Amino acid sequence: MKTQRNVNYRSLDYGAKALIVLVLSIGFAAIVYGVQMIPFDLFNLPAWVFGPLGVYTLIYSFVAGKDAIYYLVWGSVMFIVAATSAFYKMVNVIIVFGVLLIVLAVIGLIAYRRSR
Repeated sequence: MKTQRNVNYRSLDYGAKALIVLVLSIGFAAIVYGVQMIPFDLFNLPAWVFGPLGVYTLIYSFVAGKDAIYYLVWGSVMFIVAATSAFYKMVNVIIVFGVLLIVLAVIGLIAYRRSR
């Protein structure tokens, strides 16, 4: 006797995929620091967390039909935090903060013009 199952396979939403990206990036960081490919630096940890997550969020903002501006803003913020964390010895944090403000203003202007 065959049973017919009506299974609704839905694709993973942003949160589930973001969690996968987060776990993968922390796993890679653990491997890189564990085999001592690079020396451990506590200030670089946000780059491992927010870098891949920010890039994923930016890509998702272009793919997602709804709330694209929301994901674009948060992806930009996470990516800038990651870049600041990765290059904090080479780049002044105030300059990066200024760039972030300019990027957010441009995104806001684009969103405003699209809504009109």
